[in-house]
Amino acid sequence: MLYFKKLFLFILIVVVMIGNVDNSVAQNNKPNIQGKKPKIGLALSGGGALGYAHIGFLQAMKEYKFDVDVVSGTSMGSIIGVLYCAGYTPIEILDLVDKENMNKIINVIRLNSSFGRGFFNHEKLSKVLGKALPSNDFSCLNKKFYCCVTNFNKATYKFVGEGNYLKEYIIASASIPIVYEPKEVEGEMYVDGGVMQNLPVEPLLKEECDIIIGVDVISVPNQSEIKGLMNIFARSMALSISSNTESWAEKCNYVITPNLEKYTILDFEKAQELFDIGYEVGRVFFEDYKKQEAKSKKNK
Repeated sequence: MLYFKKLFLFILIVVVMIGNVDNSVAQNNKPNIQGKKPKIGLALSGGGALGYAHIGFLQAMKEYKFDVDVVSGTSMGSIIGVLYCAGYTPIEILDLVDKENMNKIINVIRLNSSFGRGFFNHEKLSKVLGKALPSNDFSCLNKKFYCCVTNFNKATYKFVGEGNYLKEYIIASASIPIVYEPKEVEGEMYVDGGVMQNLPVEPLLKEECDIIIGVDVISVPNQSEIKGLMNIFARSMALSISSNTESWAEKCNYVITPNLEKYTILDFEKAQELFDIGYEVGRVFFEDYKKQEAKSKKNK
C-alpha cells in the first residue's frame, strides 16, 4: 500500500511541476474607462507554493498604492486572496504562511494512516483559517471575494462569494484530487477549483469590472524533446489546464506571468525567492501602469 501511495504522489508531483519561461505582462484589451473611477478586479491562479509569487505581487501593488475592488482566487490563490480581503497586508500574509510552514499546514509530509479518498486531510489548514479569519461568513471580508470550487460528483465548477461556509469553501478550492480528500460543503463534495478553472476570471466579468488583472503562476514551458510515459502524461495534463487558462486569460485586460520555471508547487521552503519574483514582476507592471495612466491624463 505504501508503494502505491508513493507512486500516485510521484505522478501528481510530476504533473504539477510546471513553470513559466519568462516574466511577462500581456495587455489584451485596452480598458475603456472614460473619466470614471474604474472598478478593478484581480484574479489569482492556483499553483501551490508558486502562489507565494502572488504575495509578492500584492506587495508591489501596495507600494504603488494600487487598489482593487474585487478579488477571485483558485486553490492557493484562494488562500492568499481571502487573507488579503480579510485585511492582512502582503507581509503579514507571508509571515503567517511562513511561520506556520505551509508544508505543515497542508500536511504535505504526513500521510494519512489509510489511503481513503486522498493522501492528506484538511485539519491543519482548517485550524489556520479558523484563527486568521474574523468569522466564517463571506460578509466579514473587507473586499468582495470569490473562490472557485469543482463539484466532484457533478463534474461542474462554481464560484462562491457569499454565505457562512467561507473556511470550508476555501479548503475545498485547495483540495487537489488524490492528494487531498474531497471536501464536503452543504451536502456536496468538492475538489480543487483549478481542475476546471485555474484562472478565476469569470466572476470578475459578472461583476462588470472595468479592468481585470490576472496573475497566472502556472503555464506550460516549451520543450524540444519529451521522453518517458510520465513526462507525456504530465504534459498532456498541463496542456489541458493551460488551454482552459488561455481562454480566460484572453478576457483579462492584463495578464501577469512570473518566471517560475525553476520551481515546483512543492517548493514551500523557497517562499522568499518566489515572493521576490512576484514582487519584481509586479513592480515592473505597476511602474508601467502608472506611466500609462499619467500619459493618458496629460493627453486629455
